[in-house]
Amino acid sequence: MGSNQNNGRHCIEFTKIAVVVLNQRIRPFTAKWHKLSLEGTFNDEARRQTFRSELQALQAVLRAYTRMLADMAGVEDLTELEDQ
Repeated sequence: MGSNQNNGRHCIEFTKIAVVVLNQRIRPFTAKWHKLSLEGTFNDEARRQTFRSELQALQAVLRAYTRMLADMAGVEDLTELEDQ
């Protein structure tokens, strides 16, 4: 029974982190850039560069969360393999 309680706590923590990542990191980025894309912002080279820069910053944050979640789930983080 202790094992199930421990796993339950890990699931709750995993879920809390996943919700934060989705709602506070990914959603604002996608909402902003989706709206701008509908307005044709990607036709402007400077705006495309801004998008790429912000996307790189978001990816760095997401990699940190990926490592944390992989560790909590007890699985290998293969994120770095995808970049090669």
